[in-house]
Amino acid sequence: MLESQDWEKRGPKPLFDDDDEDELYDDEEGGRVHPALRVVAWVSVLVLLFAVGYWGTSLTLKYLNRKEIITQRNVVSDPAEAKKVLEDTSEPSGLSVKRSGFEVFVPRGGLLEPETVSLVPGILEEDVKTVILGLMETMRSENTITEQVRVLHVFRNGDLLYLDLNDPFVKVVQNLTAEKATLIMTSLVRTIVANFSPVTRVRILINGKDPELKAPVDLTTPWQLKTS
Repeated sequence: MLESQDWEKRGPKPLFDDDDEDELYDDEEGGRVHPALRVVAWVSVLVLLFAVGYWGTSLTLKYLNRKEIITQRNVVSDPAEAKKVLEDTSEPSGLSVKRSGFEVFVPRGGLLEPETVSLVPGILEEDVKTVILGLMETMRSENTITEQVRVLHVFRNGDLLYLDLNDPFVKVVQNLTAEKATLIMTSLVRTIVANFSPVTRVRILINGKDPELKAPVDLTTPWQLKTS
């Protein structure tokens, strides 16, 4: 038979020693909780109250928004609404859209006629693309050019802007006299330089590559307006 001393050695180990119990409870009669447990309890209560408050506020705002009580008229909620605002030329009530005027130079009758187009400004490269594409469409609608020229890419390095166009632009230039081709190139360069500082030079690319065309105008080098 096992002696009582051996049985005590092999028995299950208690979860707490006497010293640990003294730390958790100051005395048996008072039953006061250890300060660390109090902190944990208070933090749990605060987290619970915060979660309930956040959830309740969210539900309240959604309800008021559905009832159009606190709806903000000058805020769009998705890309579709933003696109609609940009395409709308009128000034809707309660919504302020800042537009900028860009001066384009359209070749007509051997001269460049300035016109102003209204556009919501963005980053420089995207604005150049939009303005030049509009200028090309104007020239095509007036039979100044016969091909549909598209702007593929626009990027800038200091005062030099690279204008990447599609293949039809080469056909346009080849079918023109030197005077008319020069006028079209001047139209493009002057429109860009006048509106997009600090650009002073424009380099034409065709499908991302350097063109080899040198006549009737030279497209192998950057173009720059003559200074008086």
